[in-house]
Amino acid sequence: MDRDSLNWKVAGYAGEGIMTTGLLFSKTASRHGWYIFDYPEYPSLIRGGHNTYQVHAGKNHIHSQKIALNLLVALNRDALEFHRDELDENSLIIYDQEDDNIDIEKYNLPGKSANLPMIRLASEVGGERVMGNNVALGASIFALGLDLGILDQVIADVFAGKKEIINLNQKAAKAGYDYIQKSGVRPLIGVEPLKPTADLAPMTGNEAIALGALAGGLQFYVAYPMTPSSSILHFLAETARMTKIVVKHAEDEISAANMALGASFAGVRSMVATSGGGFCYMVEALGESGVSELPLVIVESMRPGPALGMPTWTAQSDLKFLINASHDEFPRFIFAPGDAQEAFELSKKALVLAETYQVPVILLSDKYLSESRYSLKLPETVFKNNRFGFENNPKPDTNSFYPRYRLTETGVSERSVPGQSGGIHITTSYEHDEYGFTAEDTNARKSQVEKRFKKIESMKQEIPSQFWEEEPQAKLTFISFGSTKGPIRQAREELKRQRVATNMLNLSWLWPFPKDQVKKSVESSKSAVVVEGNYQGQLASLITQETGIVVKNRLNRYDGRPFYPEEIVNYVKNLSI
Repeated sequence: MDRDSLNWKVAGYAGEGIMTTGLLFSKTASRHGWYIFDYPEYPSLIRGGHNTYQVHAGKNHIHSQKIALNLLVALNRDALEFHRDELDENSLIIYDQEDDNIDIEKYNLPGKSANLPMIRLASEVGGERVMGNNVALGASIFALGLDLGILDQVIADVFAGKKEIINLNQKAAKAGYDYIQKSGVRPLIGVEPLKPTADLAPMTGNEAIALGALAGGLQFYVAYPMTPSSSILHFLAETARMTKIVVKHAEDEISAANMALGASFAGVRSMVATSGGGFCYMVEALGESGVSELPLVIVESMRPGPALGMPTWTAQSDLKFLINASHDEFPRFIFAPGDAQEAFELSKKALVLAETYQVPVILLSDKYLSESRYSLKLPETVFKNNRFGFENNPKPDTNSFYPRYRLTETGVSERSVPGQSGGIHITTSYEHDEYGFTAEDTNARKSQVEKRFKKIESMKQEIPSQFWEEEPQAKLTFISFGSTKGPIRQAREELKRQRVATNMLNLSWLWPFPKDQVKKSVESSKSAVVVEGNYQGQLASLITQETGIVVKNRLNRYDGRPFYPEEIVNYVKNLSI
């Protein structure tokens, strides 16, 4: 058994505190100085259905969840049925025979099992039924060799200001710890607490996006809640007073996008967030951003569709839609962070580039990135946000209007904001002349289209080197985008242990497309496989469109679940390379 990592999962009914239980365990592992990756799954129900929270932690960098569990906390019979394939002879299952009248023998599970009377022990210390989860937490702490004192501190922090609840939860955890210790269970791993890294913070992808936006000078955030983007709104609303930004809960996605455009027109850095269904409503505003050259950042956190699809599951199936969204043509940036670190950095960059080039920027996330928790290293830099493209002293020309859309070598024209003396101009959704007046003559149309597309060459120069890792004598190169980065990195570590050398290219800048980098990586590889979370192979198709290269090996997943590293390892083993 690997003593440098652990994989823990709690599973049971929705509405019974599983998310809080998982968060408490995740924070406890992190405070031991370990890297963590945690991943929750839940159905789109208010109560009922099957919930899980999985925490993969280790002394070295952890990039994703994995299948094989060290410890499963089964809060009901479904947990034993649904997760039996994740257990092996080294696994431990903790369950409550008294509460659900479970006959553990009939399940014929691999590994060891421990009957823990969670509900009874919680009641004996004066707690409510839901505190049975903390009994299970305490038992998990002993079984994995963790420090109960660290869990106690996490409980105190999470329930700060609620002294009685803190006391009861700590008693429940101690009861579980003592009971499992006396039952004869021996610790599976024995985690040696490391010195926590001060600059390493566990946070979700959405929290990283929100913090990155604040670092990028966000001034106005507006959204209509839509899973899995909603927690960005929650985070920014909670911190709005401290960060001195305006946060607005709009009546719908159409209102949200247009309010953001209005704020942008007034000179404010603005951002909205939604999922694929909500983005459909925003497409007209996206076109308005394009034609009026108003900066706009849209976070689109993908989930399976079409229509409402599967609201609480994950997908990577909106890529081509976003590249082509809105009628006609105009420049845009599309970013797809691969982890929380990139989510922070690209969210910050998105606001800067939207203003620099006066174009919409789409930050493409998904449920897997948005709601999973990563160990993130935040920079210590004090952010100084310079503003771009504003005319300090606008002057009207001989027509008495400010030429907001004057033709320039770069395609970027300086802006004025409402109230500036000499900066009067028109901004509408129509094609226009250099003053913003509606124009339908051929010269005005042709010159404004060409003006907007002059930005493309400069935008291409912004593309940084994409994430690339290589090994000597590699026979295979993985190509992916966005959050698939993590499972591939985890899979490559296992393949390396099995003496299978691989390379990896993960794209976080998708439009303008980094075709030179992609072409070089594919052409220098003996074999390549594109790994992505959609049915049609949208990235593979985009590679062919932009480079002319056809990548025949494709690993696609489209069932709402993320890739697991074990699945990627097995795929490689079955390839003839």
